[in-house]
Amino acid sequence: MFRSAWITHPDAVYSDNRIYWFRKTFTLSKTPGKAPVNLSAEARYKLFINGRRAAFGPCRPSGEEKYYDSFDAAPYLKEGENELFCEVLQLADNGDMTKPCNVYGVRRTGNLLLAVEMDCGEGVIRTDDSWETAPSPTASFAPHTGFAGAAVFEEDAKGGACAKPAEWVGAKIAARVDSPREQPYPWGIVNPMFVIPRRIPMLYQKDVPFAESGDGFFIAEELTFGFPRFTFKGKGHARVTYAESFGSGGEKRDRLDRSLSFGGVYDEIDADGTFVYEPFWPRCARIIRIETEGNLSLASFAFTEIGYPLTVPEGCDFGSETDNRLWKISVATLMRCMQESYEDCPYYEQLQYAMDTSLQMLFNYQLTDDDALARKAIRDFRLSQRADGLLSSRYPTVEAQYIPSFSFYYIFMVSEHYKRFGDLALVRENLRAIDGVLEWFEGTLDESGLLRRTMYWDFVDWATAWGRSAGEPVTGEEPCKAIVSAMYVWILRRAAELADVCGRTSAGAEYRARADRTEAAVESLCWDEEKGLYADEIRHDYFSQHMQVWCVLSGIAGKHEGRSRRIMENALPLGTRCTFAYAYFWFRALEEVGLYGETAEMMNRLRGLLDLNCTTIPETPDAPRSDCHAWGAIAIYEFAAVVLGVRTVSAAEKKLRIAPRPDVGRDHAEGTVYTGCGPVRVRWTVENGLFTLTVRSSPDAEKEIVLPDGRTEVTREAEVTVKAKL
Repeated sequence: MFRSAWITHPDAVYSDNRIYWFRKTFTLSKTPGKAPVNLSAEARYKLFINGRRAAFGPCRPSGEEKYYDSFDAAPYLKEGENELFCEVLQLADNGDMTKPCNVYGVRRTGNLLLAVEMDCGEGVIRTDDSWETAPSPTASFAPHTGFAGAAVFEEDAKGGACAKPAEWVGAKIAARVDSPREQPYPWGIVNPMFVIPRRIPMLYQKDVPFAESGDGFFIAEELTFGFPRFTFKGKGHARVTYAESFGSGGEKRDRLDRSLSFGGVYDEIDADGTFVYEPFWPRCARIIRIETEGNLSLASFAFTEIGYPLTVPEGCDFGSETDNRLWKISVATLMRCMQESYEDCPYYEQLQYAMDTSLQMLFNYQLTDDDALARKAIRDFRLSQRADGLLSSRYPTVEAQYIPSFSFYYIFMVSEHYKRFGDLALVRENLRAIDGVLEWFEGTLDESGLLRRTMYWDFVDWATAWGRSAGEPVTGEEPCKAIVSAMYVWILRRAAELADVCGRTSAGAEYRARADRTEAAVESLCWDEEKGLYADEIRHDYFSQHMQVWCVLSGIAGKHEGRSRRIMENALPLGTRCTFAYAYFWFRALEEVGLYGETAEMMNRLRGLLDLNCTTIPETPDAPRSDCHAWGAIAIYEFAAVVLGVRTVSAAEKKLRIAPRPDVGRDHAEGTVYTGCGPVRVRWTVENGLFTLTVRSSPDAEKEIVLPDGRTEVTREAEVTVKAKL
């Protein structure tokens, strides 16, 4: 139960952008064994207990749900006097045009509110008017104008004698906390102050070292995200700059080449005396530069990394040192992009986009059976649905953005979750939203059966050939969207399968009929027999790898014998090429037609990042804006599902398929892959032309083992070893 009060500063001005402090001191006769805490704030908080950072949040809410966080404070408490100290960020109301704020991923109501409840064993401490509060005298802030929806940056932080003393006053009770799980809505009226428990674990915190590198530079072993903490002494000014690398843009650059330019977001600090500075918002960096003026010097520097507590399997070996390193940086990329939601990148937007998220979930599933963040993401996107059925392309966010085809990835998320976990209840609770999405697209079909352009951003991929069109396929004046139409066929067939498993066979039949109609339009209007390709538009002036991918994955090309392989062969030299963002779909289409070996070109580009001192995967193959974008962490999936060969066929039926590929330039591999039937440990070797495979898994799982010589064995044994001659 969460029974406390929301408190505020008595002079807080509605819709301000400010940071406030709250504090409460109390005495304990002994250190408690447990001290459960519930807390929430608007818009964000950072809680320190006896000077140690204990929690930060609250969990990023949607527009319909607001969360409170819970954790055990006992490790931070002590016998005698204790202090709770909380920084709370107030953000201007999203509709207040007089105080713009581009922090899109945070709920912004214009209120300053804090609610805390802690049972320390000698009574319960709750927020009330015995708490003290003050505007922060050390830091004002501004949303960074160069960022789209990212973060808050302190402006000219002041410490020591440069800062005015805090003006503490008694807190004011604003309202009480209620929970819809505790009492019904009186008269059916929804209380906007209701909060519910967060749906994911609290983020981890761990110390990450930065090595001093001369000229004020500090460099970490790999890109990280979290809270830096600096202690300055003396009198003067400091600038702290955070960057992912030296240089900017272009793939072919050594990230640690100090002959390149250096720049990034920065904090300005004035101090007189001793000043411990920690920015309110976490920072993303691999390189930090600290420049001081006057008599100010850096006395100490520490960095606390934060992220979703993802557990990564140990003992993985993919047969080459290069691929083991690629696996490592791919996992690091995924983990940097998992916070309170999946994020596109930690340095810029820090927003959960549907396309990125659908891929991050797949990579997540290879490493663990923890689907809490995935379930929250699916729920988030469902809650973003408009009355007409379209979903936000990114969510949670206070600035609506619509990329229509991104709604397909939401359905893809539900489909893949069911395959991996067999959770029929999750499918059922998303059927209404799936229906809404498909109805919206049905309304954008033209008389030919293809989807029309809309008023929104029709992004597909950051293909170099589409660079000037912001990721939209180049189709001239053509009003139809052939690529998205092929995607529509793909997702209609996925949705039909979901309807079927829920017993809605009539809906499934309807979706297949719609797919057949649009498939016929793509076939009649886009197939180019002379080129042996499907065109991106009906005049046949533009052709892309992307169009061929969706014509394979949707089954459009498969209706004609030999055509699927033919179009993928013809797609290989095309100039409009899939980027890292499309690697998963490109690889699946190549695999389906027996051309998986052609994935080597892109995999080698990923391997080449190691020579450039990359510790995460950049957003695009060329001229990346961001050095950490988890849609490119494709090696996680390929090494688990193809090299080790482990895939979930159906969690509901407890069926697995294990089909390792010893023909990808390695003579051994081993590792653990998580499936819908528990973890599966695989080890295989090739010696003197003999392939030996050992599989350990749950005996509940039916395993179809496909050997390189074409033989297939089906077994439920917990451990099995099979051999084949190559």
